[in-house]
Amino acid sequence: MNMTKKLNFSDIEILVFDVDGVLTDGKIYLSENGVETKTFFAHDGAGMKMAKKSGLKVGMISARKSHAASFRAKELEVDFYIEGCKDKYKALKPILKEFKIDVKNLFYMGDDIVDLELLKLAAISATVPNAPAYIKDCADIVTSKNGGCGAVREVCDIILKEKGFLLKFLNSF
Repeated sequence: MNMTKKLNFSDIEILVFDVDGVLTDGKIYLSENGVETKTFFAHDGAGMKMAKKSGLKVGMISARKSHAASFRAKELEVDFYIEGCKDKYKALKPILKEFKIDVKNLFYMGDDIVDLELLKLAAISATVPNAPAYIKDCADIVTSKNGGCGAVREVCDIILKEKGFLLKFLNSF
């Protein structure tokens, strides 16, 4: 994992994750009938659930519409799932307002050009190693793991550890 500067995690209240390329490997699997499937990494979902149990808001946002991603969002019981939005900041603003959370309390993880604005606005941002260079240049954290292969869990563990939640969570077992 690469962190470009010392980060202050204490104000982070909400974690928002892009879907394709972050929660998945970025590949779009289509059957010959046009049915789309995606693969999700179980450890990523566990990290998101730990963040929720620690009192953080957790959400997913995608520029694409996907039944598989919608199903996964319901399965993980995230606080919100937004799909089919090209302007992710505009789509996220009402959610932040509803939760009374400012961008200074936002952690965002994305991997492509549609994520650029939120990567720049978030208090702390992250991306994956195979993101374009200009995305990695904007992110505070570049994970060691690829999207769909534990990158989300990696940042969840970092955030929970830095906020002092990970040890409390582990001690509860």
